[in-house]
Amino acid sequence: MSTPSLDRALLFAAQRHAGTLRDGKDPLPYITHVSEVVSNLRYVGRVTDPVLLTAAALHDLLEQESATEAEIKKQFGTDVLNLVRELTRTEPEAAAVAGLSRDEVWNLRAELLRQDVIKMSASAQAIKLADRLANLVEAKREKSGKKLRRYKAATAALLIAIPETVNPSLWRAIKKKL
Repeated sequence: MSTPSLDRALLFAAQRHAGTLRDGKDPLPYITHVSEVVSNLRYVGRVTDPVLLTAAALHDLLEQESATEAEIKKQFGTDVLNLVRELTRTEPEAAAVAGLSRDEVWNLRAELLRQDVIKMSASAQAIKLADRLANLVEAKREKSGKKLRRYKAATAALLIAIPETVNPSLWRAIKKKL
């Protein structure tokens, strides 16, 4: 299934993420993550809503790239922008992380994400599930030991924060991967 909006969003995301790589050994271009999130939402989550699929393609642009809210609104509309805003994670203030260890900063960021997810609409939570499924598969491939256990624990906390009824297929796919 393709829509003009989704086609444009994938192209826009590819342009904005150009030169950015995923973390890990032999990383692929970042756009592969974006495509995986859209695919998870569509094929695992069975979502056909073009607004949700378009927002999934753009989900990391405000957080990680130079895209602006005005650009997203102009090209993709208010509904897509609102979802992308919801999906943009809250980062701790510099003062909040001053003097913290790397583990403490990681834990703080994980808690802020959990709090963000609780406040999200069901639509944004569905996209977050598709995103987390992609990230969990990547984490299992790239992390081990303490880092993987910590990531899995944070993922389990997100499953508590997001009701299974938001998207049972995505929720259960993540649960199975844990």
